Amino acid sequence: MTQVQCISPQGQTTPEKTLSNPWFGKGFCEPDQYKAAIERCSGGYKSCELGIDLYKDLAKILENHSAALRQWSTASQKQIVHSSEFGTTKKSWLNSIRAIEKLAESNDFIRENVQKTVIDKMTSYKNENYGKSFLQVKKIKEFEKEFKKVQRTWLDTLDKINDAKQSFHVAKRKLQIAQNAENIIKTDVGSSDDQTSKAKLNVETRQKETDRCKSKYENAINEMERAKPDYQKQMFRILESTDDFERKRLNHFNLTFNALQQAVLSEKNKWRDEITDAFKKAIDGHNIEADIAFFNTNYGKDTKTIWPKFEDLN
Repeated sequence: MTQVQCISPQGQTTPEKTLSNPWFGKGFCEPDQYKAAIERCSGGYKSCELGIDLYKDLAKILENHSAALRQWSTASQKQIVHSSEFGTTKKSWLNSIRAIEKLAESNDFIRENVQKTVIDKMTSYKNENYGKSFLQVKKIKEFEKEFKKVQRTWLDTLDKINDAKQSFHVAKRKLQIAQNAENIIKTDVGSSDDQTSKAKLNVETRQKETDRCKSKYENAINEMERAKPDYQKQMFRILESTDDFERKRLNHFNLTFNALQQAVLSEKNKWRDEITDAFKKAIDGHNIEADIAFFNTNYGKDTKTIWPKFEDLN
């Protein structure tokens, strides 16, 4: 399946915008729709890996920036020492250059905090909850196994309905053909009594077969209606377990956002208020329950499942 990446800076980047998938807008209890919940859990693993990579990049940038500042300071001081300046001017100039190295110290401190409170903790969370490999995600496999087990009998029921529907429609078409043939014979003055009798008998035979198939079709639909409440209950029970699994990850992400804020703002600087406001808006805008509700509205228990219903043939 090809994944289409889409960045939407002016609004929420929602699953239907970031993934090319067949699940959006369909009822959760329909065949294979549970895969949307499995994909969500799997996506959590990918997000953990992405977060770790992004924060590692940040740590490397901070490290490189500190090194560049120190190199600049050393080179600048050498040039000032060999300049024509002297006395307090040279001394003040050198001290002002050395003061710039405080930025490097600040970067080092922030980098260490990002490593300890963000990267290391996110890595531990990924290892504890997802294992060493995406293919070995035990919990996600358990969810999928449960969904498949519940849906196996339901798929048999749907197959039974479909087979009964096809048989009914075939029988009714044959009945219509027989009725048309009988009408032609009745209006044909040259038809014999034997032809008329055979045509009538064929219609009666086809009618019985059609009635039998119709009854079987209706019984299959009724059987589905009786099984539907329990099936839906079991599907939603497993779905709620995946909600809890995802909620745990989102709560950890929320802690990560706060940890990153503390790492960056551990020392006061002139950008503190701006950074504080930016982090506050980002964290205040993180609504876990809204994300869970959005999933259920578009993929889960609040979607409208298209249940099979009796379909006559005109």
